[in-house]
Amino acid sequence: MLTKIIRLITLGLLIVPLALALNRQSRQAAPPAPPNLLFLISDDHSASDLGCYGNRVVQTPNLDRMAREGMRFENAFVASPQCSPSRSAVLTGRSPHATGTSRLHGPLRAEYPTILESLKGQGYYTGAYRKVHLGDEFQKRWDFTATAKESFATFFTQRPKDRPFYLHIGFTDPHRPYQPGAFTPPHDPAKVAVPAYLPDTPEVRRDLALYHDAIARMDGEVGQILSLLDEQGLPDNTLIIFTGDNGMAFPGSKATLYEPGVRVPLLARWPGKIRSGEVSDDLISLIDLRPTWLEAAGLKSLDAMEGRSFLARLLGLAYSPREAVFFERNWHDNVDLIRGVRTRQFKLIQNYRPELPYRPTLDHAEPSLSWAAILALKQAGKLSPQFDRRFFQAPRPQVELYDLERDAWETNNLASDPAHADTVKRLQQMLSEWMLRTNDFLPPPVGAFPGAMYKNVNPL
Repeated sequence: MLTKIIRLITLGLLIVPLALALNRQSRQAAPPAPPNLLFLISDDHSASDLGCYGNRVVQTPNLDRMAREGMRFENAFVASPQCSPSRSAVLTGRSPHATGTSRLHGPLRAEYPTILESLKGQGYYTGAYRKVHLGDEFQKRWDFTATAKESFATFFTQRPKDRPFYLHIGFTDPHRPYQPGAFTPPHDPAKVAVPAYLPDTPEVRRDLALYHDAIARMDGEVGQILSLLDEQGLPDNTLIIFTGDNGMAFPGSKATLYEPGVRVPLLARWPGKIRSGEVSDDLISLIDLRPTWLEAAGLKSLDAMEGRSFLARLLGLAYSPREAVFFERNWHDNVDLIRGVRTRQFKLIQNYRPELPYRPTLDHAEPSLSWAAILALKQAGKLSPQFDRRFFQAPRPQVELYDLERDAWETNNLASDPAHADTVKRLQQMLSEWMLRTNDFLPPPVGAFPGAMYKNVNPL
């Protein structure tokens, strides 16, 4: 009997540590909970117009807080400087022409998967507020949708608490038309900084001040959302991304491939994962957002994507940045077919309708104080040669090349300079390879591959 008791005790002494070890191992092996994903996207908003990007006038304390608590990207670019094409590229991870969404208001068809299908398959609850702009049928893909009349708190109240979420908030600020009273106190036109691609007139300054008011109003709503996250105890397991769909609706910006049209703000915050106050000058395309979200959620996509994840960059791990980003401009409320490629130093723009002068979109032509001021100066013969070339030159150059390290405002076209002939050839080759690889409907500027049927193609 005593022997039996001793054996039982000995067995217990062996089993208990083993059970504890197995339990500990099981806890260690358990995958971390997938993060919530919160996506904030502004409407017609250039990168330069946030306090954290160096604008000393615009009031954006909440977005500036995001930058302090997370990472700010200096070189983030849209796939297209037009609203719905840019947004489709974000959600699909593909260029607009590759999904049939290259024209404004083009709906995203069901055959093209997005971040939503991937995340919903992993148990994510998906919601969208306000502007998505990819068609009525696309709206049916969300679990939850709401307009501007609905409080942001509604989503957080209704969401299943046992599931991660992906929430898309599409602000309509700072899209035109601008109205006085968007923000109190209003921004002072005398204090705004007039960018070098616009003439410095009282009308332009008033226009910029109203634009700043709309940005500040949006920033206040960002503050509401951040407060809701805090109240719900969600910040530590929520990756927040803030960006813009294209540049501001001013002449020389929106619907152009110049920097103010394609370079947008990009902020990311994920406490405990992204180090506070990080700044990156890596080239990022917004088509990279979908693969980044997927990797953060522990997923791999089974469908085609051009984008590449930059999660490693967010987490401070080894990361190989992009060599180049690509953009396209197609039909907005007028047709202007343009393709472009940008490296760290150079940008090449290929104009497919060079016989036409600059074509402003209606939202910054008809109601715009700035465009009215430019037209008045032109009619009075007082418009400087710099602005006259940018807005009224016809024909335009078929090819434009800018050295962005020496010419940040893209005023000196180097495309015809023999010293830069090799750079033009190299960038046209890159652009052509991208156009062929993604089945662009326009012909590439040069033969992209040895033996290709497109050899020395004239794009006109």
